[in-house]
This record gives sequence, structure tokens and C-alpha cells, in this order.
Amino acid sequence: MPRITLIKLLKYREWTESLGSDREWRIQLLQSNIYSLLQSLFSKRNGFVIPLRYDYYIALSNGINREIHERILVELESITPNGARIVSLTHKYPFIAQLYATNIIEKSRDKLIYRDGVEDENVILHIDLDDVTSLTYSTSVFETYARITSIYAEATSHASRLGGITSYLGGDNMLVILHREAIDDFVEVVPRYLKIGVGISYSPRRALSLAAEALSVLRRERNRRLLVYSDETHR
Repeated sequence: MPRITLIKLLKYREWTESLGSDREWRIQLLQSNIYSLLQSLFSKRNGFVIPLRYDYYIALSNGINREIHERILVELESITPNGARIVSLTHKYPFIAQLYATNIIEKSRDKLIYRDGVEDENVILHIDLDDVTSLTYSTSVFETYARITSIYAEATSHASRLGGITSYLGGDNMLVILHREAIDDFVEVVPRYLKIGVGISYSPRRALSLAAEALSVLRRERNRRLLVYSDETHR
């Protein structure tokens, strides 16, 4: 069961509405700064942060204990307008973990809720749209972007049904965080022109690295669309 940490920025709507109508650029600047800080704080401890709406974030956080979460909260609140709240717990299904965390974070007034639990492997799928460069030149940049976001929406729907969550990385790259038994089910229902590198590790950063390595191999090969690397196969 991977550890999932949900982060909420408090009174976000109230803050944005206090900025007047010429506010969007200020909001975007602050959001980018907060995301950058969170990604730095978690990644240097082998975690990884997924932005959701930018007033909520999910972090893959195996190995990050309560004390470190407390430190992260202090640093985060130093740049947020109205503070933040964090819930961290473990569950086999990342989708269910964030569902539980959402319910807790809305009902509790505590700044940090950290629930102990067994932490095991992270299963991360790195998905790539094959030959997106040719598609861009044959259509346009925006049409390609629209195609990618449509595929991402489809992947998100399938992943949620299997208990997973997703993240759009930019370009034509996206992540799916699942459990090991759901990999084949997911691959069967997504378009066959997608290449999928899978990384499996206790460490979220290590799982991401293995997934990227597997995807690099697939990009050089034309006869496979799925490759799985794990700590067991790559020590």
C-alpha cells in the first residue's frame, strides 16, 4: 500500500476573490511557486507531487514520516496566503486513498493528520503518445494538445475505475498510479498506439525513474507497447 498525502490550501477562493478582476496572472504566479516548493520538498525525500486544481495536491510519499510532513507544512505555510492542511495515509488503491483523505481533510480542523500504515510498492505507468511530432506537423500545436488532453481524460476514467489516479506531465506524457494487479486491465482498454513504461518500487522517485527507463526502451523499439521494470529486475 503506497502512502498518499493530500494537501489543501485553505480559504483559496476567498484569497483569489480578494485580488480584484486583474488577478489571474498573480494567481498563476503564486500557484507555480507553491507547486515548485512542494515538488522540491517532497522530491528531495524521494516523493513526487501531483497538482490537482492547484488548491489541492497529491504527493506520493513513501518513507516520509510525520515529523517530515510537519516540516513540509511549516515551509508551505510560509508562502501560502491562508495556510494549508495535510492528510497522509496508506491504501492499496490510490483513488480510494485520496477519497478517504478528502473526507478527512474537510471534516477535521487539525493542520496535519498522519495515519500510520504499511507502506509497500508504488506502481507508476509513464504513457507516451507515439510519434506526436508528426501529428503536430500534420495538424497544429493546439489540435495536438486537444488530442492529448482527450487521451488523458480517457486514461483518467479507466484509471479511476481500477482504483488509480493520473497526472499530466506536459507534452504528450502522462502518469497513471495503479496497483500491480490492474496493469493488464488498464493496458487492454487504452488505445494501442500508446507506449507504456511501468516502474515498480517502494520509492516513488525510483518508480518514476524505472518507468521512464522502460519507456525509453519502448521508444527505440516498434514492436512492443508495454515494458515493466521493477526493483526486482533492476537492482
